[in-house]
Amino acid sequence: MIKRYSAVIVLFTTLFAGNVIAAEPAIQVSGEGRVAVVPDAYTMTFVLEERGELVAKLNGQLQSDMSAILTFLLKNGIEEKNVQSMQINLNPYYESTPQGRQQNGFILSREVRITDTNIDNYDSIIDGALSRGVDRVQDFRFIASEQQNAYQKALINAVKDARLRASLLAEELGVSLGNVLSVSESGQGYPMPVMRMEMAKADSFSTAMPGEQQISARVNVTFAINN
Repeated sequence: MIKRYSAVIVLFTTLFAGNVIAAEPAIQVSGEGRVAVVPDAYTMTFVLEERGELVAKLNGQLQSDMSAILTFLLKNGIEEKNVQSMQINLNPYYESTPQGRQQNGFILSREVRITDTNIDNYDSIIDGALSRGVDRVQDFRFIASEQQNAYQKALINAVKDARLRASLLAEELGVSLGNVLSVSESGQGYPMPVMRMEMAKADSFSTAMPGEQQISARVNVTFAINN
């Protein structure tokens, strides 16, 4: 992979009472760091829906389904703290009739997001949830549970990369680097490929193979130039 190096030499000027006090030459560079992680968990959202005329009745049905799903998840090793009821929506339901589009009750839906560290267990969890009232599954992703630690390592690598780039430029220009004048994060990335949910063949491997993912960090650093 060919990296693109970007750097600029700038003059830092300090102003006081409208007069120029000092001008300091500097080198400004960007640095990038990456850390490879192997996902060790997965997350997904279950959607439950009920349609009818009485909202109270719909809510009761959703509560019953939610109770059954929660009991199933806890029995299968998913911790209660990793089950989040994210959102409840109520919308009118319309049907096309000879008299035009008319409302025919309501749709009450609820989203439940789960995270599980047993990465080989996703298929049985999905099957069990669908048989207990879940209407659909969405936003399935393999994730790394230690993302923050990995990002901090990537950030350190980004700073090292910035210093290396600045040193190369300074050497080529025949100058030496001074103190750091400024540093800032310019972005971070958590690329999370989405797994396509496909029916597995009877003779296929059951072990999940999510592959390796890259967590990246970027910084902008400005170094003073010693004359």
